[in-house]
Amino acid sequence: MRKTLIVTLIIVIAVGGLFLAMKKHAPKEQPATTQQIQAKDGIPVETAGIVRGDMEQTVEVTGDINALDKVTLSSKIPGRVAQVLAREGDQVSRGQTVVVLDQQDLLSNLQTAQGGLETALARLSQAKTSQKVTKIQTDAAIEQAQAMLDSTNAGLDVAKNPSRSQDKIIAENSVAEAKANLDRAESDYNRNKSLVTQGAISQSTFDVFAMTYKVAQTQYKSATERLSLIKEGGRVELVRQSEATVASAREGLRTARANASQNLLRKEDVRQAQAALSQAKAMVAIARQQLSYSNIKSPTSGVLSSRTTEPGQVVSVGQALAEVVNLGSIYFKGDVSEKGFAGVRTGQQVRVRIDAIPGEVFQGTLAEIYPSGSIVSRNFPVRIAIRQSSVGVRPGMFARGEIVTGTATNVLLVPKDAIDERKGTQSVFTVGAKHTVARHIVEVIRENRDYVQIQTPTDLKVGDVVVTQGRQNLQQGTKVLLSNGK
Repeated sequence: MRKTLIVTLIIVIAVGGLFLAMKKHAPKEQPATTQQIQAKDGIPVETAGIVRGDMEQTVEVTGDINALDKVTLSSKIPGRVAQVLAREGDQVSRGQTVVVLDQQDLLSNLQTAQGGLETALARLSQAKTSQKVTKIQTDAAIEQAQAMLDSTNAGLDVAKNPSRSQDKIIAENSVAEAKANLDRAESDYNRNKSLVTQGAISQSTFDVFAMTYKVAQTQYKSATERLSLIKEGGRVELVRQSEATVASAREGLRTARANASQNLLRKEDVRQAQAALSQAKAMVAIARQQLSYSNIKSPTSGVLSSRTTEPGQVVSVGQALAEVVNLGSIYFKGDVSEKGFAGVRTGQQVRVRIDAIPGEVFQGTLAEIYPSGSIVSRNFPVRIAIRQSSVGVRPGMFARGEIVTGTATNVLLVPKDAIDERKGTQSVFTVGAKHTVARHIVEVIRENRDYVQIQTPTDLKVGDVVVTQGRQNLQQGTKVLLSNGK
């Protein structure tokens, strides 16, 4: 009995183990695939509705931010940089000195030129003084010689046609006049002898006074001899003596007039001194200009955008030292495609977005359309003035713009994300009553950031639900699962 029970228990255990082993190695049920789930429940999608509204007609433009007022500072003279008075980012005003070159040699040149100017001024003053003195002296000599000639002619007339009662008086008067002339000539001679020793007058000018003095001595001697002859009663000798005196007086007048040519020489001296003065002034002006070139100034107000030199550097003429940008003159230079070019006009409004400043929209105006486009890209460059200023906008930033060319009113608007393009054909998928989709071929006329305007007539209408997300795997009749509940 006990043996039978043990056998039975072993059989039960064996059958149970076999059952467990069979259950463990039995094939498991496979989980449902994505395709199976989508076939049962539908492809998850997001949708939106078709509406009517107004759409701006825009043309896309892309390009870079530039500045109209941007200057590169460079030197007009070679030299060594002594100071750089601004750094990148510093505000610079118009006329402000940014770079200073070493000025030691330039200051020395200016001092030398100023010394030359002072010398030229002194020479001109001396030449003008000499001209005045020479004219006074030659005029006096001519006047004196003319008076002497007149006097001797009168004496000759008296000698030829004497009046016995008057001969002695006339002779005595002649002696007195000759003595006065001699005294005046001697005084002029002594005074000018001192001047020529001091260098105030030329030797040729002094020779005029020396000659006048000698003539006066001769005339005085002749007058005294004539008086002596009259007293002695020698009339023939008196006539001869008078004739000799007249001849001497004529020679004195001729000499005085000849010496008047000294005036021309003095005039030429003044002209040369004036020319030397003009040249000296020009040298001073050049030296001052060269000195001013050592202060390199900004011709415009703005921000120092770059600095390419440091103190101690030797720079050459025209070498770029710094760049100043007037941020108030910033503009957007972009390219318009050949397709949209026909609709753009100057004065149109433009919305500008800059990649480096996300989330901000700048308002602009189409200021200029360039006359020719690129034969490679078939794009046409335009210049857009940005009305809003921002400290963050800098030349060189990439920008995108939308030129507003007009507004289409009460048009059919389809969400932009609903447009599906396959092999060059554009379409949208609408969701039907049983959550199956239908494909509709469309033609997009224009678009903005949210909607597209499609060509009419079309079988689409306001209120139709179109797929915006998840349309990549859709076909005609595909079942969809509306994730956003629409």
